[in-house]
Amino acid sequence: MAVFNGFDQRIDSNVAAGTIGPFTLRGGSYWIETKSTGTGTIDLKKLGPDGTTYTARITQITATAGQQTISLPPGTYEWVIATFTANYLEITRIPTAVE
Repeated sequence: MAVFNGFDQRIDSNVAAGTIGPFTLRGGSYWIETKSTGTGTIDLKKLGPDGTTYTARITQITATAGQQTISLPPGTYEWVIATFTANYLEITRIPTAVE
């Protein structure tokens, strides 16, 4: 019998440009999907070991709609959005069997 890990997801709907977060992720493989209006960039940043500085994990998402998968370590994260408007952001952990 397979045992699956818990659900880990964050969805932000119709948010303006700026910093969204912080939020905690368990780590592992994640599906990221964005939908925005206008032009701009989106970065996903992780809180560093000093407890104050965020460093980029995904940088310069420039498409108005897109998706990708990425492996992320556990930690505290934030989205940083520059100039895009009406942003829809989703980050969902891809469930796996017993790890």
